[in-house]
Amino acid sequence: MKTSQKLNSINGLFIPFLMLATILTSCTEAIEFEFDVAAPQLVVEAIVPESQYAEVILSKTANINDNNKNLVSNALVVLEDGFGTSETLQEVSPGRYRSNKIKGVPGSNYALSVQTEGNVSFIKSEDRMPKPVFINRLRVRESIIPEIEGVKMPDWEVIVEYTDPEDEINYYRFVEYVNGKVTVSYVENDRFNNGKDNKSFLTCVDRKLSKGDTLTVEMQSISKAVYDYFYAFGTINNLVQGSNTTNPISNISGANLGYFSAHTVHRRSVVIE
Repeated sequence: MKTSQKLNSINGLFIPFLMLATILTSCTEAIEFEFDVAAPQLVVEAIVPESQYAEVILSKTANINDNNKNLVSNALVVLEDGFGTSETLQEVSPGRYRSNKIKGVPGSNYALSVQTEGNVSFIKSEDRMPKPVFINRLRVRESIIPEIEGVKMPDWEVIVEYTDPEDEINYYRFVEYVNGKVTVSYVENDRFNNGKDNKSFLTCVDRKLSKGDTLTVEMQSISKAVYDYFYAFGTINNLVQGSNTTNPISNISGANLGYFSAHTVHRRSVVIE
C-alpha cells in the first residue's frame, strides 16, 4: 500500500496550476529552499501535455501566499521542441499564451523562453517528456480505514493501479477531478516500487462525493525537476507557523516561482454508485 502526497489546487485557469498542499507521505531526498522576498515576482506556469498544445500563464504576485493573479500580458513566449520546430506562442487571453503548432510528444525535449514587456524579466527552461505509464484500474470505495478518536478520516478511498516500468526512475503526478472540476492533486515516485504493480491510495480527508458524481484521475509522467517542485510546494504548509515563507525549487531560470512541465496524460473515470 502506498499513499501519495496530496496537493490542494488554488486556481482553475488551466491544469496543472500552482498548488498548496499537506504532506501525507514522502518518497524523495531532502530539498533545500530559498527564502521568499516581499517584492512582486514573476510566476511562470507552463505545460506541454501529451498530444495537446502547450500553454503558458504569466502572472506576478507579492508573495507565495498571495492568491491574487496579476496577469502579465504582451510577453514574448517562444517554445522549441526536439524536432527543430520553434514557435512564438499567441496570447489568447490576458497573461495566457498557447501554441498553434507544437504538441507534446513522449521522449521529446522542449525549451521555453519568456521575455516580458520592456525586458523587465527574461526566463528560460527545459524539460523532457518521459515515457507514458497507464492506469490499469481505478477504484473508488467508501473508506475502510479504522476511525481514530479526534482524527479526521477520509470518507472515500481512491485507488489507482498501474505497472511501473523497471528500466528507469519514474515520477508521477495524479490530478483528481469531480464532475470535470479539479479538486486535488498528488505526487509520488517509484523509489520503493520500481518495476512493480502498484496500488496508489490517493488520500484526501476533504473529498466529498455523492451518488451519480463522476470522479476522474489523470495520471501524468513527469520529470524529476517537476516532481521536486510540486513535492517542495507540498512541504510549505508544514512549516512552523511564524517561520519565514519559502519558495519551492523551480526548474525555471530567471524566476523563483513556477514550473515548466512536459508530461504524459492518461485518464480513467468512475461513476459513483
